[in-house]
Amino acid sequence: MKEALALFSGGKDSFLATLLMIEKGYKVNLVTYENGCGLKATNALHTAKRILKKYGKEKVNIIGIKNTESIWREFIYPYYNLKTSDILELYGEVPISQFNCLSCRMAMYVVSIIICLKNNIDTVVDGARKSQLFAIEQNELLERFEKLFKEYNIKMMYPLKDFEDDYELKNQLLIRGFVPKTIEPQCLLGLPLKKDEIDNEIISSILNVYEKLLKDKSKNLIQKYRNIEISGEYI
Repeated sequence: MKEALALFSGGKDSFLATLLMIEKGYKVNLVTYENGCGLKATNALHTAKRILKKYGKEKVNIIGIKNTESIWREFIYPYYNLKTSDILELYGEVPISQFNCLSCRMAMYVVSIIICLKNNIDTVVDGARKSQLFAIEQNELLERFEKLFKEYNIKMMYPLKDFEDDYELKNQLLIRGFVPKTIEPQCLLGLPLKKDEIDNEIISSILNVYEKLLKDKSKNLIQKYRNIEISGEYI
């Protein structure tokens, strides 16, 4: 059976993305990430166990919680020492909320690639949606992330990226026999933009941060930690 790794927050997006992968014939390994700035990462396990109960261990494996604190720190510390004028000159108008989300997501991706390399998994699924209004979930960034994974012969999939209707998302869970209520971890830093705030200037600045600061750093960290077992809680 084909295997995929799912970035699993336990919310409705990662819930449905996982179900879609199972329906495509994958055994899905569920991993939840904790960067130290969230509450109750274990909440994701409630939804994970619901999926496991329906589909069984042949189609679902709960890896559990992996900590990304140390990886994330390596991304954010050099940036946090920059002056505002330096940030503007190097990258453009970068909202701190979107930098936090980008650096956190890159820490997740670094660990995901390491897990895949260790376990011969060649597919990763992320429930990112453009309509969530995070800069990192817009096409320009998603395309860059796909290229990064491809460098390690891993296919990154975003099956919900164009999914806009929350009502329809809930209905898709209902059709598959699940009550669309979830208990999710709470990120203390995650903050989406407003519809009138996502513009080409912000996306361009976040792309600059990725290309100039985080992309090569990600590759270095993968090489640095690929033989280390990333710590966390397991089921």
